[in-house]
Amino acid sequence: MSDGDMSDDGPTTAVALLAQADTILAGHSSIHSATLAAFLARQATEALIEARCTELVGPVPGATTRSKLAILKSLDHTEAGQALALSWYRLSGYCHVHAYELPPTVGEVRAACEQVMGVVDVH
Repeated sequence: MSDGDMSDDGPTTAVALLAQADTILAGHSSIHSATLAAFLARQATEALIEARCTELVGPVPGATTRSKLAILKSLDHTEAGQALALSWYRLSGYCHVHAYELPPTVGEVRAACEQVMGVVDVH
């Protein structure tokens, strides 16, 4: 894959992952877990963050997601960049549920998925 293909791959991957999350949230899967759907949506968000960082500064192999978020915060002043960062933090919270917390609801995860899909539609 060439460097130029990477930014195109992010939205494609994100759409596929969001479709899987939607299938789980809709109950059309043998697995019905809002937390699992949140995990898939966070992976979709990470693919979009990777693609956006590549657009802004070129490939960033080996960079952590937090480092990529710092790139977005510093260099991406668009609403899409802000939405990606917010979505990643929100979905990370949904993925890391503690025993003393309620898991995310289907509605919460669906709203986060819709926010991420809005970023895909912009690109």
